[in-house]
Amino acid sequence: KIKVPAPTLCQECRQQRRIAFRNFKTFYNRTSDRSLKQVISMYSQKVPYKVYTHDEWWADDWDAKLFGRTFDFSRPFFEQFHELLLAVPRFSIMNVQSQDCEYSNFVIGSKNCYLIFGCVDDEDCAYGHIVWESRDSLDNLYLYKSELCYECIDCLGSYKLFYCQECESCSESIGLYDCNSCTNCIGCVGLRQKSYHIFNEFVGKEGYNKFLIEHPLIAPETIQLILEKQKELRRQLPQRHFFGSHNSNVSGNHIYNAKNIHYSFDIKGGEDAKYVFTGRNIIDAYDGAFNGTSIELAYETLTCQGRGIQFSHLCFSCNDVYYSDTCFNSHDVFGCVGLKNGEYCILNRQYSKEEYEALVPKIIEHMKQGGEWGQFFPIKLSPFCYNESIANEYMPLTKEQALAKGFRWNDEMPSTVGQETISNNTLPKNPDDFSDELTEHILKCDKCGRNYRLILKEIGFYKQMKLSLPRDCFNCRHQRRMNMRNSRRLWLGICAKCNKNI
Repeated sequence: KIKVPAPTLCQECRQQRRIAFRNFKTFYNRTSDRSLKQVISMYSQKVPYKVYTHDEWWADDWDAKLFGRTFDFSRPFFEQFHELLLAVPRFSIMNVQSQDCEYSNFVIGSKNCYLIFGCVDDEDCAYGHIVWESRDSLDNLYLYKSELCYECIDCLGSYKLFYCQECESCSESIGLYDCNSCTNCIGCVGLRQKSYHIFNEFVGKEGYNKFLIEHPLIAPETIQLILEKQKELRRQLPQRHFFGSHNSNVSGNHIYNAKNIHYSFDIKGGEDAKYVFTGRNIIDAYDGAFNGTSIELAYETLTCQGRGIQFSHLCFSCNDVYYSDTCFNSHDVFGCVGLKNGEYCILNRQYSKEEYEALVPKIIEHMKQGGEWGQFFPIKLSPFCYNESIANEYMPLTKEQALAKGFRWNDEMPSTVGQETISNNTLPKNPDDFSDELTEHILKCDKCGRNYRLILKEIGFYKQMKLSLPRDCFNCRHQRRMNMRNSRRLWLGICAKCNKNI
């Protein structure tokens, strides 16, 4: 249908290759190659790329077409494309239509957010990964259309949940797992439309309030007790083989409002797709990842939005784009980098419509002869080492394994140690004692020993919700949440109730 050859790699290796081009949360201090200003960047000073600040990149006083060049039929396409990647400036972090999100990356349409990554249409959120259309929430992983949530994983349409996982349309509850439309519940598993339950037993409003008085949330042992008893319940009760709702003929996990989507994960709306991961409104597509907004008729894409996009990365509001990177509001472009409002361009060089349509088939034939057509960008074109990219979060490898597969590895990951000014043991235990002065201190992570700080937003949140201050850094908290999710794989099984294959 789209006139490309069948893939030569399995779907897992294709997915791994794509997401190795994405660095969400490994930040560096470096200088802008334009103004020499100090910036926070996903690119280290050591990589051979030109990097501009966010505002410099989006400014109208430069044009990526200035770096255009003629296609050379005596050389491989990817070799020429790599040279273009090195020549065209890149933005230090990706913020599109966002405000006051300077320390967040790959953020779209958000406001007042801090250290959130791969997030869309959020406001006043912090420390999150794939948090969409949410408000006033901290430390969440895959949160959707929710508010005032803390330490939640794969929850949607919820309000004021703490330490919950796989919940939908729940409110004012703690430590739930796989609950739907529940209110004022604690440590429950698998409940539907229940209120004032603790560990799956009805206790009434008085019993619920009594438990919270005897077990204040500010005490870490309370959270530990709730989560341990929840885990005991999970071992005793039947578990769902799949999380999702309002679907027809789908397979994978965390799929909602979809039809004919298979071997896919974390999809909010779509139809006729396969091997797609983390996306909204995915229609008629194969092999895509982190497409946070609508995409149609697409193949081998990473964070794209539009129609008819193939083998491309970060192309937004684009149509009929091939083998391109970081292009916006463009159409009919091939092998381009950094274009804004481009059309009929090849390797950033401008052509007429007739010239473009005559030249592209010749380039495709040239790529077929070299075995390049139908393949995503080779891993050597990625600006990131494996342990800098999110590939290592979803498909973790050791250094030796990564190098054996042809990936690079960074032995000098950025971190700060030995700068702490206060011991975690001296942190206040009473929410009334949480003051703005805490932002002046540097803390030491109990788990990894790296330094971290608190910000005003989270101190106010902990104080309002009567939660304890975190003793682990954001990276360790995020990794703990990632470890609690199932991997993106499917297994054959037998239903424990009816013995049908699942």
